[in-house]
Amino acid sequence: MRYILILSFICALFSLAAQGRDEYIPRRALKGLSINDDKFSQLPVVSLPKDGYIVNDFQTLPKRNATNGFYQIWDEVHLDEGDGLIKLLSATADSNMIWEVTVNDFKGTQRAPRLLDFPDGTLLAVWESDSAGTNNFNLWCMRFKENGEALWSVPGALSCAPKNQQKVNLARLSNGGIAAAWEDYRNGDSDIYYQEIMPDGSPVFTPDGVAVEKVEGAQLDPCFILDEKGLAQKLCWQDHKDLNYSICTVTVDLDDMAVPEGGTVLALICGALLFFFRRAKA
Repeated sequence: MRYILILSFICALFSLAAQGRDEYIPRRALKGLSINDDKFSQLPVVSLPKDGYIVNDFQTLPKRNATNGFYQIWDEVHLDEGDGLIKLLSATADSNMIWEVTVNDFKGTQRAPRLLDFPDGTLLAVWESDSAGTNNFNLWCMRFKENGEALWSVPGALSCAPKNQQKVNLARLSNGGIAAAWEDYRNGDSDIYYQEIMPDGSPVFTPDGVAVEKVEGAQLDPCFILDEKGLAQKLCWQDHKDLNYSICTVTVDLDDMAVPEGGTVLALICGALLFFFRRAKA
């Protein structure tokens, strides 16, 4: 009986110690992908998030040039999900880092980054940020030179509408600009919104984007269909209009979309004011 009591006491001590520890969440290592004979292969770890942060989402983009290296963009989100930032790196094919930069460190959580490359070597990064407040993830973007230097003086506001904008999809345009489409919850359920950005960062249409389809029910998962040159030609999305949630795919030519005239100067001013206001809050 004495041995049973001793054993029970020891087990109780281990149990109390376990309850006193925070749940361990392993940090996700970032891995690269390179193209070798048209096949993707895993590469060793390139970078790890800083202590207390985990990687929720990342994207690896093979370089266009003959070095067969790659770019990688990722979010580092604190374990309490109250803070986060976006990082971007360039690496060789054997995972040797060339440069690494912080894309964004607004106050609040930064997440779900996406990366788009261009024939001139420049890169466009887009991410979701809740620096405007809880349940209000907006879309911001920044363009970089091939050496990692920021091409714009401040990040551009792709959409700062109320509520959440998420799951952005990107594609290049024939004029050197960028096409962006995303799920937007400013009107309640999800709608598809669209924006075009010129090479200098100025938006073509009204600030915060324009509604491609805004009807009852959810419109989800926008995706661009590219032509033979890799340029945006059509936009498609999933449509859940009826109460039975039957799914149909809607496709529209970009040239046929009815969108209002642009407000470039106003949008640039609004974007710059939003940026400096949020930096001041941080």
